[in-house]
Amino acid sequence: MNIEAELQLEFMRQSHRTSFRCLRQDPPWKIVRGFTLEHGESLVHLNNVSGGIFGGDALRLSVQVHAGAEAQITTTGATRIYRSRPEAAEATLVSDFRLGQDSLLEYLPDALIPFRSSRAFQRTSYSLDEGATLFFWETVAPGRAASGERFEYERLKLATQIHVQGRPVYTDQLLLEPSSSPMRSPARFGDCNYLVTFVALRAGLTAPELRGLEQSLESIVYDEIFQGAPPPEGQPRTSHWGVSSLPAHGVLVRGMTESAVGIPGVLQTVWSQAKGYLCGRVATAPRKTY
Repeated sequence: MNIEAELQLEFMRQSHRTSFRCLRQDPPWKIVRGFTLEHGESLVHLNNVSGGIFGGDALRLSVQVHAGAEAQITTTGATRIYRSRPEAAEATLVSDFRLGQDSLLEYLPDALIPFRSSRAFQRTSYSLDEGATLFFWETVAPGRAASGERFEYERLKLATQIHVQGRPVYTDQLLLEPSSSPMRSPARFGDCNYLVTFVALRAGLTAPELRGLEQSLESIVYDEIFQGAPPPEGQPRTSHWGVSSLPAHGVLVRGMTESAVGIPGVLQTVWSQAKGYLCGRVATAPRKTY
């Protein structure tokens, strides 16, 4: 049986802290509670009690971060896209985030793992009002790599958009079909297996501030990735990273790696640098347990 489910979250500023409300949650979505962090942010864990998304399932996530509110959203594990039956429609996960004036959102999910013979479409959109700040990352795995499964899914479509005060500043669309377009082609993944994306953005960032943010992240990426210590013995060495300013307001960091081993450390490093630059605060990794 296919599932259509929606999760609606709302974050509001009250005094010196952010309060959280769950307006709607249909199974398999499950929110247990929100946690107040050191600076008054509200931390929420997204749970999928079914363990993953099946062919034909349609899940929707809607998040409103009101003016001045500060939210950190993470998952309790990887998003697993399970094998689709031949007659089933593709699995869909649609997420919409709306950030009010001077609000803050940190969306830090675990990896997306498309299983063998799966078909999925993930669409994520962000809409920011003046002064809003956004940090998000995404890691796309090749499959169940620990079981030797790499690029054996049928189709994976990813679409991400960011609008600032109604104007588009970032559009990314990706279609991966391993059966018709070999992923090992040098024009695609080559020797790499994982695709990593990180975006840091503040609505209204000036051109000099934008350039300063880009340079600070370039320095971190080059120091950590290219000039750092060699990987442990036996660990793969293929890793490619780059930093680029968006047309306005923010910076994109993108990487492709052979192994998942170093990804969390790189993401934590660039996130910490970007948050320190934009917010003057330390980035603290979200707790994964209640």
